[in-house]
Amino acid sequence: MTEGGRLKVVVVGAHPSDPFANVGGTIAKHVNRGDEVTLVTLTYGVEVHTEYLIGKSESEIKRTVHEKAMEAAAILGVVDYRFLDFGDTPLVATRDNLIQLGEVIQDVQPDIVISSHVPLRETGLGGDHGEAGRMVEKAPSWRQHFGKKSHRPKAIYFSITDIATVNHPIYRIPDTFVDITDTMDQKIDACMTSWNLPLEDLPRIDNVFRGMGGEHGRSVGVKYAEPFESPWLHRRAVEHLE
Repeated sequence: MTEGGRLKVVVVGAHPSDPFANVGGTIAKHVNRGDEVTLVTLTYGVEVHTEYLIGKSESEIKRTVHEKAMEAAAILGVVDYRFLDFGDTPLVATRDNLIQLGEVIQDVQPDIVISSHVPLRETGLGGDHGEAGRMVEKAPSWRQHFGKKSHRPKAIYFSITDIATVNHPIYRIPDTFVDITDTMDQKIDACMTSWNLPLEDLPRIDNVFRGMGGEHGRSVGVKYAEPFESPWLHRRAVEHLE
């Protein structure tokens, strides 16, 4: 925890755009309250959300994806976005990859970790998203590795917004909801930017996120919300995660 009681937060996604789409409103809420937020992507997402870059070299795709992701992060007020290059589709949780993710957590020493995806432990499905959720659970940040200080976050929250979760045979029931009514616009702007979508796509994207956010919000009495599975199984609406 920082001086003044503010939180250190790490947000992990399988692909660069995942934190914006799944927990962008929550990210902005934490930044707006003065928390230190670090974003981490496990891949460059070369194989996904890059239709507009077909024909470009891998290095060109990575450079463009990085630029757009940093622009999107800035919309949410985040300056620290760390790119791990584990390769996507499929993302594979090797020992070395888990250690690298654990080292990021050791470096930041966060109070909480937010996974943009749930681990889908029962089936091991979910593609890159499910694998990313399982990696967040397994990352050995408690290791005494090359002199790094070990660290165990006090909580890990898993996003239930993920479309891979919604379509999963064992649907997760959210128990914690963040009210993102005042940060929905930032979330939508960040998604449009990270996906490099033309302005004419804004009504469609706006409708998708306001529809999902509104559905979750209605379940807890707010206009828009993002849902999470937390370590404490009771339903509540909160201003921010802690």
